[in-house]
Amino acid sequence: MTDEREAVRRFEPYADHLAFVISDAEATEDVFDGDTWDRAVDTWRIAVERHCIVVGTARYDYVPVTVALLNTPPEVESLDAFDHVVEADILLPSGKMAVTGATELPNEVEPVPLPAGRYRIRVVYAQTDRRAVRCDLEGVGDHLEYQLTMWPTDADLGVHVLKQGPSPWAY
Repeated sequence: MTDEREAVRRFEPYADHLAFVISDAEATEDVFDGDTWDRAVDTWRIAVERHCIVVGTARYDYVPVTVALLNTPPEVESLDAFDHVVEADILLPSGKMAVTGATELPNEVEPVPLPAGRYRIRVVYAQTDRRAVRCDLEGVGDHLEYQLTMWPTDADLGVHVLKQGPSPWAY
């Protein structure tokens, strides 16, 4: 990949309720609430609010998440190695991003500083041998790694599934 990466960070949120959340750490509206997932389209495997993206997971467990921040959109690459790929937009006006479990509050984690603005996020679901440090090896569900690539954008392009994974996909 020829893109210059500004930052690559690894997280292991607890995916309680089979989800983790990427959000603006200081936003108080248009964030994840009890109804966000109910409004999501099943085939997306994500739910989107203005200031957050909720990523559905295959396990109710600690999950490995990689976030790469790029200066420009990534090059188009083969999606054959991935189970599911979807893109969506998020507004991060505070310049602080939080990666949390579904019931964790953004102020309970160390925020990731980044330039304030709108970002396009590509969420990749990939089979992996990598396990979260505290994962339950006997737990139910596929071991997936959630690879998020994000870059600044001016336009809101909505949700777009680049590769539809199999259904059912979890449990």
